[in-house]
Amino acid sequence: MTYAIRSATNGLTSAVAAVLYYSGALEFFHRLRNRDTLTVVVFHRVLSVDDPRSATALTEWTIGSEAFDACLAFFRRHYNLVSLDAVMAALAGTSRLPERSLLITFDDGFADNRDYALPLLRKHGAEAVVFVSTDIIGQTDRLWAEDMLWAAQAGYLGDADVRAVYRLTRGQAPSVDSEPAVLLREIVWRHPSGPPAGVEAVLGDRADLHRVREPRQMLDAEGISELARHGVAIGAHGKTHTALIHVDDLADELETPRKRLGELLGPSARPGIDALAFPHGVYTAEIVKRALAADYRLLFTVDDELVTLDGGRLCTPVIGRINVDGRRFAANGRLRRDRLALTLFTRRHSPSVPGAPCN
Repeated sequence: MTYAIRSATNGLTSAVAAVLYYSGALEFFHRLRNRDTLTVVVFHRVLSVDDPRSATALTEWTIGSEAFDACLAFFRRHYNLVSLDAVMAALAGTSRLPERSLLITFDDGFADNRDYALPLLRKHGAEAVVFVSTDIIGQTDRLWAEDMLWAAQAGYLGDADVRAVYRLTRGQAPSVDSEPAVLLREIVWRHPSGPPAGVEAVLGDRADLHRVREPRQMLDAEGISELARHGVAIGAHGKTHTALIHVDDLADELETPRKRLGELLGPSARPGIDALAFPHGVYTAEIVKRALAADYRLLFTVDDELVTLDGGRLCTPVIGRINVDGRRFAANGRLRRDRLALTLFTRRHSPSVPGAPCN
């Protein structure tokens, strides 16, 4: 049975996925296979279809409010929802997570997390963590990098534009066989917050990248405080949202968010300020070491895996997460529960870590 269901992720049709889910076979498989695991899901944006911000939202990182509502009902049905506090206690060994635990997280700090996600979280009695890049707090428009990605994907910028911006930002021409997607990733990882000097001259009248400033795109201090008042933990996502492998001052990127969030939220800042989600999910063993030395207790990646537990105990501070992709699971605005189940229930389990706390 394990082989048959895993094979479903390697080419079986949507019809077969639906049969596996609605027959109960996937649920049975999940209850046996994933009993002693922690699933962490990551969202970015939750938007209503009639919200003007949805017109330029990146579909792989955006889910409609109706589909998010259905996601929360799905999680309630198949998992035991847990808080960041509970996950930290499981790492410390002071308590154990329940069977089939699930933690809900959000990255970046979009204002729609308060506008749409928060009311639905409260409706379902679900807790969550929102990871914010502290330099972006109060910013009306979204990250320049997000606009760059959208403009390229929408065909507003061509391959030649991407290569020209890469040449400008890196000071060298890309190789002739470089894929534009790879070049774009390099630009975005290095320059998330604003266009490097000279981009306007390169792109001309397209340099504004169709920026949307109203309604507010990013959380301000009031919005963050409101989330925290309603039990949403606020974690760190770096200072500038630059991939940490590319920053000039790693200490600043790690230490400033803890300080800023502590000042903003006061005693309610914990447990959030003890958790870090790596910007873009990019990290190295040295970055993990430095983050733990900076007093972060939990480090969240986007490694596509379920976290293996030991009798409900968490044995590693490095936590993989699964992106709930709006394109894959809710392309028409309605949640495809069978596809979501197939993805979540059959993900690989994280390997055991030699020398981890459980050992």
